[in-house]
Amino acid sequence: MCKSVIIEVHMMIKLSHYKIPILVACISLLTLGGVLLLTSPNALPPSLDLTKPSEESFQAPGREWQSEKKVEDYFVEHLRMTPEEAQEIRATPGNKDTVMLRLREHTTLDGLLSNLEYYGFVKDKVALLYALEHSTDNRTYRGKSEPLKVGENTIEINASYEISENMTAWQIANELLNNPTVFSFDEYNYMFMP
Repeated sequence: MCKSVIIEVHMMIKLSHYKIPILVACISLLTLGGVLLLTSPNALPPSLDLTKPSEESFQAPGREWQSEKKVEDYFVEHLRMTPEEAQEIRATPGNKDTVMLRLREHTTLDGLLSNLEYYGFVKDKVALLYALEHSTDNRTYRGKSEPLKVGENTIEINASYEISENMTAWQIANELLNNPTVFSFDEYNYMFMP
């Protein structure tokens, strides 16, 4: 019995001697895998991906661009306009073919980018994000609310902006970064208004 206990203890010592290098190898592989995963381009958030989209994706989509919905659909669904009224309001002389984009306190950067692409104001939300990150934010006045941050730039919330489908991603970025009309109270509670 004593001999079998000695053999078992000897085998346990031998096995534990092999466990340490195996454990070190496993930890090293997991660490290396984590580093590779974090540094792969697909793992980076869009705001850190510095790849410039194609020039075409920055171009103005125009009102004929095929998007999920149009801002006129928003007017019908949320402002209770008839489809005819929604079309006419955009064609009104003096309208400059723009609509008012209103950013409220619960607006997120991803929500803003997605909505502008969804309603056909930009061809590609990644191109708009790139334009926002690589445009100059010239404002000196800052609103009272915490703005949306886009790299070093900011977009005011509780503010309205004049945008159009005939603006390039660069022009929309400039509007969002430099031309807010700040409001203290959102009496309308709509994202788009004519």
